[in-house]
Amino acid sequence: MQALENMDRKKLAIAGLVVATIFLFFVNIWSSLEIQSAQLDLTENKLYTLSDGTKEVIKTIDEPITFRLYYSPTFGEISPAHGNYFKRVRELLEHFQVISGGKINLKVINPVSFSVEEDEAVKFGIQGVPLDQSGELGYFGMAAVNSTDDRKNIPFFNPQREQFLEYDLTRLVFELAQPKKKKVGLITSLLIEADPLLQYKPWPIMAQVTQFFEVKSIDSATKKIGDDIDVLLMVHPKILEDDLMYAVDQFVMRGGRLLVFLDPQNETARMTPQAPPGAGSSELKKLFDVWGIDYDEDKFVGDRTRAIRVQAPVNGKDVIADYLSWGIYDKRALNDDDVVTGQLTAISLASAGTLALKKDASVKMTPLLQTSKISQRIDAKLVRGQINPEAILKQFKSENKSFTIAARFSGKVKSAFPDGPPKPKKDAKKKAKESDGDKKPVKLAPHLGESKTDLNMIVMADSDLLTSRFWLQQQDFFGQKISSPVSNNADFLVNSLENLGGSQALISLRSRGLSLRPFHTIQDIKNAAEDKYRQTEQQLSGKLKELQGKLQGLNVEGKGKGKIILTSAQQKAFKQFRAEMLSVRKQLRDVQLALRKDIEKLDTQLKILNIWTIPVVIAIIALVMMVIRRQRYKQQIAQG
Repeated sequence: MQALENMDRKKLAIAGLVVATIFLFFVNIWSSLEIQSAQLDLTENKLYTLSDGTKEVIKTIDEPITFRLYYSPTFGEISPAHGNYFKRVRELLEHFQVISGGKINLKVINPVSFSVEEDEAVKFGIQGVPLDQSGELGYFGMAAVNSTDDRKNIPFFNPQREQFLEYDLTRLVFELAQPKKKKVGLITSLLIEADPLLQYKPWPIMAQVTQFFEVKSIDSATKKIGDDIDVLLMVHPKILEDDLMYAVDQFVMRGGRLLVFLDPQNETARMTPQAPPGAGSSELKKLFDVWGIDYDEDKFVGDRTRAIRVQAPVNGKDVIADYLSWGIYDKRALNDDDVVTGQLTAISLASAGTLALKKDASVKMTPLLQTSKISQRIDAKLVRGQINPEAILKQFKSENKSFTIAARFSGKVKSAFPDGPPKPKKDAKKKAKESDGDKKPVKLAPHLGESKTDLNMIVMADSDLLTSRFWLQQQDFFGQKISSPVSNNADFLVNSLENLGGSQALISLRSRGLSLRPFHTIQDIKNAAEDKYRQTEQQLSGKLKELQGKLQGLNVEGKGKGKIILTSAQQKAFKQFRAEMLSVRKQLRDVQLALRKDIEKLDTQLKILNIWTIPVVIAIIALVMMVIRRQRYKQQIAQG
């Protein structure tokens, strides 16, 4: 102790710095080895925290999977955004590797130009991006291989899909670790498996389904749905043949699960050339009537708070208005307590119908997606001919109640065919003998008049949400189309299939991190001001029509002779109208000005809250601490 006191203070300071440096060096080494995956995730959707679904998928790996992450460091030097994203990808893959307990092997490879590694990257389908005018290519992609040489890849990691990174990687692991897929039976009147507009390719949403399920099409001549079908998917079903309807009925009676997408007006069917009125509607009335489910195929629901503003040609003029038929239903409309919708952020719908229970219903309904109370059921005829968003908006009158668009149904149900299988028609019998003379007749299972187990069915009263334009945005990246979801439509479909099929591993992560973050308060202010504007406009139109009717009832001198002479009363009426019109126009301008002021005021408040609140709070804390310290200092002086 005495020696320390006698030491030169300068030497003691240098020794302290050396010890601190050595300590910091070892702390850095220890942290990089032991806690390299530790992180604090403060994002609302927990984008940087692995979900339980990811951990469950990784735990199911039975055989080793090798990740080959190809990355050109030069690429990161030229584009820092991609360099930072590479660190994010590598950290997440390292986290996968740790959780897998050695089942995942990560290799980070630099594919130098004209090297064996570059040839390997090209062989695995990794996309090269030109780095400069010399033609040198940079790579940032990944290939994964399992022990049986099954291959999956991500040709290029686009930072625009960062919020879906965990989903993309976990999906890749799932596909390599789970070779056997659940089987989905598909009944549809749409060309979702081979659309001429897509050069007979399936709709993009079907690519989402086939990644996780084996899909088997079921045609209208089917008399029995096999027990190998795990889930029956019905998309926009039209009037079904009795044999097929009976097959669906008995599939449910045996305990089969149903996922149904109905629609009072399917946009794709409406755009089909020479489509008759009502061609876009679908229903399952025969089954729903017996089970006590109320669905009206001639009404769609309009939600004023979720309508999308569109520009549409009407009678040769472009009309800009909120289109009540189209809506984006955010998290407020979704059921947080259900596993299918609990993680979803937004679903885009078009001309959606409503679901409810009848008084004598034998099933229980659990809503999954509901409208706000500012909603109205509207005649579907208004969206089956020429579309006029403004006309639909003008007739809107809220019913002051929420409507259910998607729901889960459960409970015991009875067969819609109490007398057994439908009897074949005479013509059908004759044709069957002629065409199927050599085929063995289909042997039906014993008829069931009541379901063995509780009904397990999910119904969405819209099918347009499956079309690409309502959930997918495509961008061209060096000749390659990169698709980014803008809503959770595909997630709802796949989540429902997985839930009904018994697998829930991917539900917790698929829908995380959508960039759609609407300002609900601002939108509500806009809607309120626009409603006021619309009411004033309707009053003006009514006054105009009333005045025109009065003028037509007057006897005008010179009518039909090329010269019109107005009486003093008529002149007074015109002057009064002009004064009223100018007054109403001023009211409209005042409403628009008030709208802008409200939005600007709210914008200023948000900026102050986000930019200045934290600094002000810190400054106040600092001032308080300074005052406290001064008081303590004065007390010490007074006591000393």
